[in-house]
Amino acid sequence: MNYILADDDDMYREVLQQQLGLITDLNCLAACSNPLEALQKMREFPADLLILDVEMPGLSGVQLAKSLSQVPMLIFISSHPGYAVDAFDLDAVDYLVKPASTERLMRAIDKARKLHELKMNTASGEGFKPGTDHSFFIKEKNAFVKIAFKDVLYIQSLGDFVNIFLTSGEKKIVLVSMKNIEQQLASTFFLRISRTHIVNKEKITAIETGMVMLDKLQLPVGKTYNDIVLKEVIGNTAVKRFI
Repeated sequence: MNYILADDDDMYREVLQQQLGLITDLNCLAACSNPLEALQKMREFPADLLILDVEMPGLSGVQLAKSLSQVPMLIFISSHPGYAVDAFDLDAVDYLVKPASTERLMRAIDKARKLHELKMNTASGEGFKPGTDHSFFIKEKNAFVKIAFKDVLYIQSLGDFVNIFLTSGEKKIVLVSMKNIEQQLASTFFLRISRTHIVNKEKITAIETGMVMLDKLQLPVGKTYNDIVLKEVIGNTAVKRFI
């Protein structure tokens, strides 16, 4: 798996390179001191993964990622945890707070590696297939596995991939985009609540301003989705104080 690193802190960039050097089957294409240098290197060497500092002069890591037409997997590293929402809104694989331990960095790389291997081993269009009943199939290794709608809690975007969280507590990683899976799932069962989440409407137990509850789990509702969520979930079914 090939990566490009960008961090304007020379000392920390060296530390990161040493930590990453301990991980097998990981190849550094370039270690850059600023985002513009990283952009140039990306044109020369297409990378599977970008590891970006958030706060850099001229262009932040988040702005750099937003400027790309083709976005590889992203891992952000920052001294400030407050940028995490922006990072995950870009479908980042992970967000690390400096100074990140080698163990924490290895966990982040392992997530990226699993996604990379899935992409390498799954042909285009074969990650997800709709079923003929209230179900769909996902590709796992060499087999298609059937999943019933009723067993899905929610779905989370990861760029070219999605995480499907099941009521059993299992998580399935599938090579299909959020837009693609939304178009193929039955709207009578599933509802898009934000750019990054689709939920099973039957699992929603409560709604607050900007939030839906799936029992104890809380998921944020995107601002542009608020009215849609209220209409789809509540509609005219709420008990009225006056008739």
